[in-house]
Amino acid sequence: MQTFGCWVTSRPISGGPVRKSWIEDVDEIARETEKRRLSGRIHILGMGNIGTFVAHSLARGTSPPPITLLLHNTDLYRHWLATKGCLSISSNGLDDIRTGFDINVLHDDTWYSLPYWDGSRPRELPSNSDTASEKEIEEQVTRSEQDDEKIECLIVTVKAPQTVRALKSVSHRLTPESTVLFLQNGMGIIDEVNEKVFPHPYERPNYMLGIISHGLFRQVPFKVAHAGIGTTILSPVPSRALTAVEKQDDDWAPSTKYLLRTLTLTAPLVAVAETPTALLQYQLEKLAMNAVINPLTVLMDCENGELLYNYPITRAMRLLLIEISTVICSLPELQGVPGVQNRFAADRLRHMAVQLAQKTAENTSSMLQDVRRGQQTEVEYINGYIIRRGEELGIKCAVNYLIKQLVIAKSDMVTQRQAGAVPFDLSGLEDED
Repeated sequence: MQTFGCWVTSRPISGGPVRKSWIEDVDEIARETEKRRLSGRIHILGMGNIGTFVAHSLARGTSPPPITLLLHNTDLYRHWLATKGCLSISSNGLDDIRTGFDINVLHDDTWYSLPYWDGSRPRELPSNSDTASEKEIEEQVTRSEQDDEKIECLIVTVKAPQTVRALKSVSHRLTPESTVLFLQNGMGIIDEVNEKVFPHPYERPNYMLGIISHGLFRQVPFKVAHAGIGTTILSPVPSRALTAVEKQDDDWAPSTKYLLRTLTLTAPLVAVAETPTALLQYQLEKLAMNAVINPLTVLMDCENGELLYNYPITRAMRLLLIEISTVICSLPELQGVPGVQNRFAADRLRHMAVQLAQKTAENTSSMLQDVRRGQQTEVEYINGYIIRRGEELGIKCAVNYLIKQLVIAKSDMVTQRQAGAVPFDLSGLEDED
């Protein structure tokens, strides 16, 4: 069991004697923690493709856990009212609609609770939510109860650049007994969260990481198309304080074990639990693919399949992957792991990238979508991660650095164009006779 950042095991940890008073204090805290029963409630932060899919999947079970959706502004709550409190997943032309979710809405740095269920019947939703003014929506929210309930299990699905800001809004509701699952693209997010949100190790929640490969496309807010079945790979993140002993299953916090068990038993997610080292390798494979396909589609302004059968682009892919392969194969956390050199060889990664581009030939990458919408991209957590790890190892990643700068420049250029555009409203003009 993890208690305030310290791992309590049945075996002595090497490194010298420990004061008896400290042991007694930890034992007392552990006993108090065991007395607390988990409520089973799962909070979800980020209602994009992944957040909507995960919440919907959890609600499909015969005995679903209580679920709270964390909406980060009142405008998103307006969309929620317009859907009559429903999440919808479209598959093969059929819509599967789920209800019964509790809602927290953030307004002026305060979370307000708007539970969907009122006794045995759904609470009444405003019939004029589509035409209600922003002030009316805000007044409805602030009339609700403030919610400072402690969060036991939190699933974070916001984009990587938004993670720190999003977690800061709920950090006061997380405890060292809580578990936070990050289901996102990119890597290096936990290090940034520790630095900017939870700088004190003993106050940090437990962490889990996951990667999801389902084909998901947003149609409208809270409605997502499920275009292809994939998998969800999950793993708890060991505490860095544990260095002298191998972590056992019994050492995970109760909230971690509960969340992992619940997700792996949720059939639509097709979720499996892996060891931290195995998950890291899956993450790095996905990162390598994203570091090639995403930025090149941004710079070429093209769909994934258009990267194929183009010799100059193929050369650029090779140069990118040589750097990526060199960095990954040199990572200290992978040293001694069998098969790493072959798994992350540049030629194998190139073959995987070509296969992925063929499979998703008609898709527009998420990074290109972000650029077109004038939103911040995840390039700092994809190519930027390779660059940072390369610098730690003394490896210069000049091609990745150039690609990253060009993506940022392209994004800034599009944003400036959109900001300089003057919208014209011609609705009040009458045609001349």
